Amino acid sequence: HQPSAALVKAMLISGAHNIIGQYAPSESGRIPNFAEGFGRVDLAATVADPIAFKDEATELDTGEEEATNITISSSNSTLKVTLVWTDPPGEALQNDLDLIVRASDGKERHGNMRGISSKFDRFNNVEQVIWPNVPTGSVTILVRAYRAIQPQSYALVARTS
Repeated sequence: HQPSAALVKAMLISGAHNIIGQYAPSESGRIPNFAEGFGRVDLAATVADPIAFKDEATELDTGEEEATNITISSSNSTLKVTLVWTDPPGEALQNDLDLIVRASDGKERHGNMRGISSKFDRFNNVEQVIWPNVPTGSVTILVRAYRAIQPQSYALVARTS
């Protein structure tokens, strides 16, 4: 397989860990942040088997979405889902995709947003949801094209720990 640049980036970010002890007290907050981004790259975690991944197989136009379903079997699992796309050149984000992770109990998380925020990230071409103690059962991962000046492909990586 010849992975796309977006998939390589998604895998590296998905395997990264928070840099603990870098700041005292930790003024940088939860990842991602301006001090450490998505964290320290961990090659072993990067190449560990993800439970789901997609590599630019679908192109989405404005208003379109694609769902990926996974099953969470352990009640103490942390789910990490990373979405990356190669945005066309421009002064700001040209194509805006949204990452939505919906658990079996109907609760959802949005990429790069804290907790149960109903807002979406409108500035970045990398979005991530880290959901500790995700409810067991079926989880739906939605990638939705909020705005696309041209059809946009993407890479998606999901893993549990």
